[in-house]
Amino acid sequence: MTVATYEASTDLAPAQYVQDPTGGRLVAWAESLSAAHQLASALCRTSFVPKHFAGKPEEAAAALMLGDELGLTPVSALRSIFVISGTPGLYAKTMVALVQSRGHQIWTETDTAARVVVCGQRAGTDHVERVEWTIDRARRAGYTNNKKYETDPQAMLYARAASDVCRKIAADVLAGVPHTVEELELEQPAKATRKVQRAIAPSAPEPELDEPTPHVEAATDPEPITPAQVKKMAASMNDLGMTDRKMALAYVADVIGRDVESRNDLTKSEAHRVIDALERDLEGQAPAPAEPELDL
Repeated sequence: MTVATYEASTDLAPAQYVQDPTGGRLVAWAESLSAAHQLASALCRTSFVPKHFAGKPEEAAAALMLGDELGLTPVSALRSIFVISGTPGLYAKTMVALVQSRGHQIWTETDTAARVVVCGQRAGTDHVERVEWTIDRARRAGYTNNKKYETDPQAMLYARAASDVCRKIAADVLAGVPHTVEELELEQPAKATRKVQRAIAPSAPEPELDEPTPHVEAATDPEPITPAQVKKMAASMNDLGMTDRKMALAYVADVIGRDVESRNDLTKSEAHRVIDALERDLEGQAPAPAEPELDL
């Protein structure tokens, strides 16, 4: 990743940045956007561009504009900026690189799978910001629902601590991009769950807690789920941000009215109902970054 070196300028007074009665800045922005779109159209046809920008030159152009404002080169901008549900985010490592490129200091004091401490100091000051994130803190905040906290807790804790430090010592460097990609990804499963709850048609009242839950027999449809339905269901769940196996199975159970251990347990008609529900939930929702297909 290439980050431009920042040099402060005192040629213009602050008021001159704010007032622009001739609209010159808007003209410059329009010209910049045209150039960014031309560049994005070319880059979006290459393998250098992440999948979430492939074939989307307008979104890529906006990312290039934001990246230029932050001091990122075009290719670095497209590989460092994610847009999730309309909100742009930067990887924590990109935040750190940008902040350090402006002369501020960030260092790691402790780095383990259970505890990460990151410190930072703004250039020209003596104050040191110290942020600590532990697995227990992440669990209390509900972040450990993300499977990455199981596979790579050290990296996730560092992302939280480092991004917090960056915001504390150099919010101006981040140009109004307060979120990391890691933080935005954490919100996706929760948003999907809330959407699912609203989309599911009202069912019969649930039994009182002290009553046994009635067992629902499997449908008698003799036709099993088809390979095409399996593929469609997996793709729709990924687009919805439903990357957790338990969440996906709970979604299926809510739609068909019975628990299953695998998508292969579904009948053809049940699979059709699940796919219809997924398509309703996906209407109007921006796609999340691609994730591996669930192996239900």
